[in-house]
Formats: sequence, structure tokens, C-alpha cells
Amino acid sequence: MRKFSIALCLSLLAFFLVTFVIALWRSPYGLPVLIASAYEEGLIVSCNPGKAADWYLSAAEKGDPVAQYKLGIIQYYGRGVEVDRPKGMQWITESANQGNADAQYYMGVASIAGGEVASDFVQGAQWFSKAAEQGHTKAQRQLAIFYDKGYGVEANDQQAFKWASKAADHGDAEALTLLGTLYLSGKGIPADPQHAVKLLTQAANAGDSFAFELLGAVTLQGTGTPKDVPAALRWYTRAADQGRVNAQYVLGYLYSSGGDVPVNYPLANHWLLQAAVQGHAVAQITLAVHFDNGQGVSRNKLKACGLLRVALKQTLPSDIAGPMREQLEKEEKTLSPQQLAEISALENLYSSPAGLGALQGDLIREQ
Repeated sequence: MRKFSIALCLSLLAFFLVTFVIALWRSPYGLPVLIASAYEEGLIVSCNPGKAADWYLSAAEKGDPVAQYKLGIIQYYGRGVEVDRPKGMQWITESANQGNADAQYYMGVASIAGGEVASDFVQGAQWFSKAAEQGHTKAQRQLAIFYDKGYGVEANDQQAFKWASKAADHGDAEALTLLGTLYLSGKGIPADPQHAVKLLTQAANAGDSFAFELLGAVTLQGTGTPKDVPAALRWYTRAADQGRVNAQYVLGYLYSSGGDVPVNYPLANHWLLQAAVQGHAVAQITLAVHFDNGQGVSRNKLKACGLLRVALKQTLPSDIAGPMREQLEKEEKTLSPQQLAEISALENLYSSPAGLGALQGDLIREQ
């Protein structure tokens, strides 16, 4: 029995050894990179970023683009080694110049973010294009966005559709959402609202918050799908819970406008405040109106004026800014110097997200 057990163990060991050798033979990566990756990921051996960096360095110095990229990331972010951003970026750039798609995508992101390299959307588009041509899904999606918005390239609906389609074919949630918007608007492809809803649903199932918001809009309007107000509210709420500021404002509007949705001022004010904290000027104005009229909160003209002052510092459509400014001037003419001083203090307070967040106490007391 013991001999059988020993033979079985030796057979298993031989099997794993042969499997490992075959894996090495078939792997596109060299042995130093595989060893480095094992240390980096904690596979077979204990996780040790420092040793991973040593192995990557040995391969990077011999011109391995994968090792150069991996080493650059380790050095740039200081993973197990001291932070060395210039050296890290140097290795990433060298890897990108050798055609490594991950490094090219990273350079694209770095180009538009600024930092170690100056912000340059034209350069970013070039890097994304190089990576996208190699099938890099995130680069394809980013290139589609650039062509859709005209960032670093001339806007081109057909190119936006092409690259969004390629990224969407790989299940990229943001690309699915972008492709859905193109089918909704008929940009780069004949409009097809039904197919757009299908794509947006796929994106939503993959967790894209913008898809939640767009599904709220099409479901509320009955575009490409039957109108369903309760479903629209659910989609908008999912988007708002994920921090989508426009969805937060729309919920505030719907719950206070008295249209298809029953008026619920406390709930409306809850969402308007979330949007206001993120700097949504129209949400700030709407919340100010509710404070002025006592809708869902205790009436407070001074807080309303403070909110309006903050909102009017931002860029607003003239048909909104003009009347609101006139209304604010009219209201403040009736106030005492002491009240105006208090409004100035509130304006200063509400100019920060934390200060605006303090209004949550007013909303809670009214619910």
C-alpha cells in the first residue's frame, strides 16, 4: 500500500512538472517575467514585490517590453520599492515605444491626465489608437469617446461607432453605453432606439451607472421601450445612488414637479441636496426655491438667498441666471444689514461641499 502511495505521488509530481514545462514552452513570456509575475501575484511563492522588481529589471534591461511595463508600474507607484516616478515613466514609455499595448494605453491615460507628462489630448489619441489597433479593449473604448467628443482628433461619428463596437464586442460596459447612445441619436449608424435599449440594458447589467441613467430617461419618455414611470424611477435611483449628479437632479425635479410622479418634497430635497453638493447649479437654485417657499423644509429666506448666491457664481443659461439674479436683488433689498451679513456667512458656508452637506440636518427634521 505504501509503495502504491509513493508511486502515485511520483506520478502526480511528474504530471505537474510536465504541465509546468509545457506551460513555459507555450507561454509568450520569458522565464524571468514568469518568475517576476509569480512573486508579484503570490503564485506558488510568497508575494514579494521587491523580488518581482528585481526579476523584471533583469528582463527589462534585455529589452523585454512586458517586463519594462511591469517594472515601470512598480517603480512609478512604489509597490515594494521606493517611488521613482521619472524612472517608472521612462520604463513605461520604452515599453510603449516597443509596441506593448498595455503601456500604450497607460501612456494615453497619462497624456490626458497630466503629471509626469504634459496634458496633451492629441498625444493621448495617438497612444490610444496604437493600443486599439492591437485589440486593447479599454483603448478602443477611449478612442471611441475621443472620436465622439472630438478630443485630440476631429469628431467622426463613423470612427466613434467603429471603435465603440469593437470594445462592446468584448463586453466593455462603458463602450456598450456609448454604442447605445449612438444608436439612440443615429450618429454613425441609422437610429435604432430598440437596439439602443438592448445595448444599454447589457451595459446596466454589467454595472455601468451612466446606463442606469439613460435607461431611466428612455423608460420615462417611452423611447425604444414602453413608457414605465415606476421603472424609470428605479433606474434613476440606481444611477443616483452611484453618484450620477444628473440623475440626482432629475429625481429631485420629478418628485417636486407634480407631473407623472406624485409630489414628495422631502424625497425631492434629499436628491436635490445630493446634486447640489456636487455643484449642480440648477439643483442649488431649486433647493433655494424650496427653502424660500417652505416646500419640504422649514421656510428660511436667508438660507434661500445664500444658496442662490452660490448658484449664481456658476455658469448658467441666461434665461435662468437673469430672472434668478433679479429675484435675489429684489429679496435682499427688503432685508436688514444684519440679515445680509448672515446671508454672506451662509454664502461662504455653502460654497463648499461640506458646508452644503450641513443642510442635511434641515431635511431630516422635515421627514
